[in-house]
Amino acid sequence: MIRAVIVDDVPLARDRVRLYLESERDIAISGEAGNGSDAVRLIEREAPDLALLDMRLPDFDGLEILARLPRERRPATIYLTAHDEHAIGAFDVHAVDYLLKPFSRERFARAIDRARERIATRCDPPRIAVRDRGRIDLVPMRDIDYIDAAGHYACLHVGPRVHLMRMSLGELEAQLDAGHFARIHRSAIVRLDRVEALTMRRNGDLDLTLRGGAMLTVSRTYAEGLRARLGLGAD
Repeated sequence: MIRAVIVDDVPLARDRVRLYLESERDIAISGEAGNGSDAVRLIEREAPDLALLDMRLPDFDGLEILARLPRERRPATIYLTAHDEHAIGAFDVHAVDYLLKPFSRERFARAIDRARERIATRCDPPRIAVRDRGRIDLVPMRDIDYIDAAGHYACLHVGPRVHLMRMSLGELEAQLDAGHFARIHRSAIVRLDRVEALTMRRNGDLDLTLRGGAMLTVSRTYAEGLRARLGLGAD
């Protein structure tokens, strides 16, 4: 599935794009925003494959949204606007397409086809194969919030879903991108960009809160290393 976000300050315009996307069976909407600031936060949080961006927004324009994102976090982008003066700027940031409102469903579909081609040419994100009773789920590493152990199983927490792998945490840790994951306990590994808050305990352990509200314990054995990975100094 291609994950998409819709950004437009006019609710009816978002409704129209959502309606057009309903016929695109391989596209799922990950979120919507009505201004540039919310759009940046949405893209950082959801890491979508595709962004459909209005060019003129209440706080800053659609070009600024991409400028505020690291290059590796920028999704394939289709600009939607009633004005054509930003077309050159859109293609300077390698936009997939630039649709002038009002656009037809057919013109929109052609833009989506171009987006598919662009996304297909990008390197696939690293994934982990999770086998379960004849089914294999390919779980992108970027989607994993944290991993903990339950008996002989490693539990991959991906939003509300949990994938079980009959593998030790140490074996699984060897497959993970060390730049994005850190061991926080003998029975837990966390994705660093999901960490929202740390609270010190008197015994040297830490309480860790993830985006989404999950709470984990960081044992004092791993506390110093985690703080260093997060760019935090000692108390």
